[in-house]
Amino acid sequence: MRMDVWMEGRDVPVGLLARSEDKSLSFVYADDIVPEHRISMSLPITPESYGDADCRGYFANLLFEGPQFERVLDGFGLDRGDVGALLWHLGADCPGAISVTPEGTGPGKMPGRFPEDYERLSDTRLNQIVLSLHQHRRMPEGERNPSPVAGVQGKIACLMLEGAVWLPKDGSRAPTTHILKVSPNFDPDITRQETALLQIAAEIGIAAAETQDLVFDVEGMHINALLSTRFDRDIEIADGAGAIHRRHAEDFCQALGLPPSLKYERDAVDPHRRFSAAAVDVIAAQTTVPALVRRDFLAQTIFNLLVGNTDNHGKNTSLLYRGRTVLLAPLYDVVPVFMDRRVTHKFAFRHGDARFAEDFDVDALRGLLSDLGFGKPPVGRTMKQIQQFAKRIADLAARRAPKDLADGLHAQARVIEEALDVDFGLEERDYYDRVVRDNPSETAGGWGAFS
Repeated sequence: MRMDVWMEGRDVPVGLLARSEDKSLSFVYADDIVPEHRISMSLPITPESYGDADCRGYFANLLFEGPQFERVLDGFGLDRGDVGALLWHLGADCPGAISVTPEGTGPGKMPGRFPEDYERLSDTRLNQIVLSLHQHRRMPEGERNPSPVAGVQGKIACLMLEGAVWLPKDGSRAPTTHILKVSPNFDPDITRQETALLQIAAEIGIAAAETQDLVFDVEGMHINALLSTRFDRDIEIADGAGAIHRRHAEDFCQALGLPPSLKYERDAVDPHRRFSAAAVDVIAAQTTVPALVRRDFLAQTIFNLLVGNTDNHGKNTSLLYRGRTVLLAPLYDVVPVFMDRRVTHKFAFRHGDARFAEDFDVDALRGLLSDLGFGKPPVGRTMKQIQQFAKRIADLAARRAPKDLADGLHAQARVIEEALDVDFGLEERDYYDRVVRDNPSETAGGWGAFS
């Protein structure tokens, strides 16, 4: 199998991906490639061909779980490790500006023209989709998903414009601009919690995905959802018409050449192939302004620590490209994992030597700063930042967050206070029964491949 690899905005492929009979992969850049069309930090432009291990580290991360993925697996008798064959069938719809298509068949993605490339969803059809996502975490039977999005929650990518929801027309290859994420029936408030946390992050000065709460009244039920603006889009629409373009982005697993199975540091076997704070320093060193990336990633990490989001793994942080400029993407996918007793509360990557929030003492902070590449770890300055964040989070949560989340955030802050031996000066709130480390359930698992 030979496949063209495309980047939206380029009229010819950026390279060729080949899958051999033994299922191994190789990739080679096109002869006329320019630096701004490098597809990944882990695949620098070179005339030489990349082998199987390097290819899998990037291209396996383009695949997503979901009904369409399962249909291809079952329908063609493929296995999950056959990345090349899966991309042959699914690569036109992979995330971001990259598409992979059978050689000679053209790109999988094109800029969108509004309104020609889009169809407006009626309220009835939208409610049917929301209800199915709420009850089953999948689209209704027979409903086309024009732009599949990975994740544990039911969601659909769409265009939100002129007060209406639109989907790309079949065959248009046009981009979406928003993600509509619907709370599942077994966790009806999760989208309200995520919206509150991302809005709080933005208010304390952290670049975060723009998110708003929505409530749908369907068949006598109030279904919570959130609408998140995609940060990897350029929208040029005026007077009801215009164009929408995808911007190239890649998550940290792709940038490091790590398969999705290694998105948590605890799953690494080889110490040189793992997602870690030290690996983030390697990424930062290759960005346009490394000091800014280190600073902003540290701010994201502190925020995740204080709100108990231990699911900030290598696929939940990304780089955003504009030509040769490489920046840290806004914060996204922030959930209060500490409130869920069914999953592990271990950090996605170690903070110094700390694996749990309870162990995050000053020595762990110093180790984290050192691993992130701060030559002289600014422990005192960072301690002040932690205290300021904690106070602002508590104040904003009291006004913006559901009560159980606000109480839980207070309990989380108390844990960090005790570990760092500081006083955040927080007002008292009602007691929240926070799980300590992973007790009482020592068998709790991770969020898995869907998170």
